[in-house]
Amino acid sequence: MSILSSLQDPILPIFMVMLVGYFMKRINFFDVPSAQGLNKFVFYMAMPALIFELIRKIPLHLLDWPTVNAYLFSEFLVYGGVALITYRVFKRSLAEAILIGMAAGFVNHMMFVLPIARSLYGVQASEPIAAIVFVDIIVFCLTILLMDFIRAFESKKAGAFSLQKVVLMLSKNPMVIASVLGLVAGALKNDLPSGVYTYTHFLGGAAAPAALFALGVILGNQPLRPVSGPAWLAIGAKLIIHPALFFAMTLMGGAFIMKPDWQTMAYLVAAGPCGAMPFVIALQYNVKSDSIAKAVLISTVLSIISLSVLTGTLN
Repeated sequence: MSILSSLQDPILPIFMVMLVGYFMKRINFFDVPSAQGLNKFVFYMAMPALIFELIRKIPLHLLDWPTVNAYLFSEFLVYGGVALITYRVFKRSLAEAILIGMAAGFVNHMMFVLPIARSLYGVQASEPIAAIVFVDIIVFCLTILLMDFIRAFESKKAGAFSLQKVVLMLSKNPMVIASVLGLVAGALKNDLPSGVYTYTHFLGGAAAPAALFALGVILGNQPLRPVSGPAWLAIGAKLIIHPALFFAMTLMGGAFIMKPDWQTMAYLVAAGPCGAMPFVIALQYNVKSDSIAKAVLISTVLSIISLSVLTGTLN
């Protein structure tokens, strides 16, 4: 597949969903409250269904752990490094620094890379990306745990810090619940009624377009300039440092001897744009989100070129 055809379909059409949302706000056809309602639907309904669908289909015994471990290690380096710099150098709040770090390391795989990879490589692309999604659930849960720690610690109503309250908050999180149920469904194979899978497949299909459209609407309500230092830091770390780190690990051998198809998919994910999930979390936890939103938008625009070149080259 040529670079031009890869850009034409599927990369540009998927990006257009966010762009349409942006222009719908600019002409005041959609407003921010409606987008926030849509974002709530994604967070509580569509995204958990998609996570359930992906995780239940993962053959855990067939995972290529060298690829998964290399990806996760590179992700943690980017996440932690950007969060630390944002907190110490740019003096942002701890909660915002954590989410900017997550945006730099956490790829927009479910909403952007996965539909592109499925369109280009077919269903065989789902397994490696689903495996990365599975380990990213751990990253997600750790981030939610940190957010709940901060909320419990800072809340005047919460009083003294309580680990029990944090655990209770985490146990009620729809993403965590969906992950556990996905593992249970995977262990049960096809013992659940088929209607359960029809429901989650149908509902999960709405997650990516709804989230991208809502993000576009909310971005349409914000000035594109200025772009803050933390936003540029997250963009550079995501599009340059993250794929470079993963590529360096592919050259190391030893513990990182990877299957070629898994390595290709993981490299494609590492080169993807900043994840929209930190933006979703920021809205749910009332954390300042303008730097995160601009990092997602700009990295997505730039990744149109980088992913087109990469997919054209890999094919």
